[in-house]
Amino acid sequence: MDGHETDDSGLNEQKIAELRGDLRAIQEYLERQAAQNVPQVAYSIDGRTFSYEAPLSLSLPVGSYVQIQTDDDEQYLGQIITKDVVKREGVELGLELEVERQELFPAGIGLSGVKDRLRVSALEGSGVLLGTVTADAISPTSDTNTFQGAAIRRADASVVSRYLAGSGERATLPIGQASYVDGDATVRLDAGGFARHTFLCGQSGSGKTFSLGIVLEQLLLQTDLRIIVLDPNSDFVSLNRLRPRDEVNRLRSDPLSADAYERLSERYSDATEGLTVYRPEAVAGEGDEVLRVRFGDLSRTEQATVLQLDPLDNPAEFNAFWHVLDGLGQQEYSWDEVQTAIAHNFTAEARQLGLRIENLGLAEWDLWCSPGESSLVDTLADDEWRCLVLDTGTLDSVAEQRVVTNAVLTHLWRERHHRRPTLVVVDEAHNVCPQHPDDELHAISTDTVVSIAAEGRKFGLYLLLSTQRPSKIQENILSQCSNLLLMRMNSRSDLSQLASIFSQVPANLLSEATKFGLGETVLGGKFVQNPTFATFEGRLSVEGGSDVPTTWAERRE
Repeated sequence: MDGHETDDSGLNEQKIAELRGDLRAIQEYLERQAAQNVPQVAYSIDGRTFSYEAPLSLSLPVGSYVQIQTDDDEQYLGQIITKDVVKREGVELGLELEVERQELFPAGIGLSGVKDRLRVSALEGSGVLLGTVTADAISPTSDTNTFQGAAIRRADASVVSRYLAGSGERATLPIGQASYVDGDATVRLDAGGFARHTFLCGQSGSGKTFSLGIVLEQLLLQTDLRIIVLDPNSDFVSLNRLRPRDEVNRLRSDPLSADAYERLSERYSDATEGLTVYRPEAVAGEGDEVLRVRFGDLSRTEQATVLQLDPLDNPAEFNAFWHVLDGLGQQEYSWDEVQTAIAHNFTAEARQLGLRIENLGLAEWDLWCSPGESSLVDTLADDEWRCLVLDTGTLDSVAEQRVVTNAVLTHLWRERHHRRPTLVVVDEAHNVCPQHPDDELHAISTDTVVSIAAEGRKFGLYLLLSTQRPSKIQENILSQCSNLLLMRMNSRSDLSQLASIFSQVPANLLSEATKFGLGETVLGGKFVQNPTFATFEGRLSVEGGSDVPTTWAERRE
């Protein structure tokens, strides 16, 4: 008898489970149907921003463009800033039991049915209104542009293209295609925006070098801005060499015809006619200039730093060195002339100075100009150059790299009153202006970049800093940057720091950088109208430095 009761109980439980399963299946079906009928609407109460709700099936990534149409046929272009999936309670769903099935339940329990509420999933979020869309223009909105219950959908590529094209008053730099657009919409940077300092960052493998090359190419093609590139990885030593047409087309969404490529080749040749690559003698090729500086090009402070002389720790040697330089009686003295003057000074202090130079190996540096030889700084002082690429990474020592960097930066700062507009591109900027310099040469370059960042713009000195880790850059420099090109970045602490500095780009947009693929970026600042998601494409020149081959990892036969 006990066994029979157990069987009945198990049967009842099984039937109850089946009923609940039936209810859940019905509920899920009804929830799916209800989700498809979620209204797809937007409203604005201030004419500047909007809120929206939409079904889950509508693809609206953060940063994407939308078109909003009101009942009276006014159209707006907007951008999605936030997006959340919400669960709403819907109608109550009940499953009534037939009388004959009441016997399934234990005695004493009067259960007439099973009830639950539908839970409907939907999208909710907010965005900014970029403008009112007419046949002739996209115009800024005002506080009168309010609406309720307007239809919202993904924007047409043609409308986005019109918006991204800008006013046409200044040169623009085509750098790639807008993301989250159904079709092609070219992103163009306002060339005038580079009159502010720019920060480009992205972790290794994000396409940072490729993308920086595109920006430099377009600045050469579309503007007359002078450019100096501190190139520690030899990435831009072939910036004046155009790729073959098949390679150029492989990197474009709109392939060039043979005639179009020929025209581009002629334009690029003209644009890079004033481009000079400086490389150490050991690696300099045909057409390159040898990278050398004159010892007299350095300031007295820099010279003493190269010799690791401190006026308090090494007072006798420091004083002897000062008198040797005074005795030269000229400005443009070479390292050889300094050494000769020291050798002809027979004081004990001069002898110690000579031993210091020998022990440091300074005489072995290929960096120094010989007497009468032209220096990099001589070129900087000339007005004829257009673009200089300085291959500092192939110098023999870090100290030599820092001497070249300091010679360039201090010359630009010293001559700032000439007001020659110049873009100073510093790749791997954390090695030039770090948060914590590790020696005096490092401190000099950091201090000089701080000065340029703080006051350089009014003298026409503009920075473009590129790095993998923003937190390693001196904070007073980073805080002066107005433009941001952010590529893939997984570090939440770095993204948080960038959000606090580049407040013109909503933090929600910056956080999308963790999902970026190769070449994807979010742009913000003076060179775009509004924060813009894009994918860089169309690199024209040959890329220089390359990674070490990983053929050692290939599968063995």
